[in-house]
Amino acid sequence: MTAVGLSRREQVILAAIERELRRGGSRLSRRMEEFGARAEREGPQRFAAQASRRELLAVLSVVLLTSGGLTLMVLLAGDAPV
Repeated sequence: MTAVGLSRREQVILAAIERELRRGGSRLSRRMEEFGARAEREGPQRFAAQASRRELLAVLSVVLLTSGGLTLMVLLAGDAPV
């Protein structure tokens, strides 16, 4: 497996670090293997945040209310004398 976006030198350094860590203990090695297998199975989406529809609506409501309030403040402040 090759690392995408890393230079050849960075890949060599990363491989050396991985070899040293694997020599460090069987438990760590087993966990690294499990992590790698899971990463291949689930892909990058395993780190994606899961938001419910209710949370999305709440955030959208806050954004709309805030932007509406700020717009109103700017429009009303535009009429005030300097």
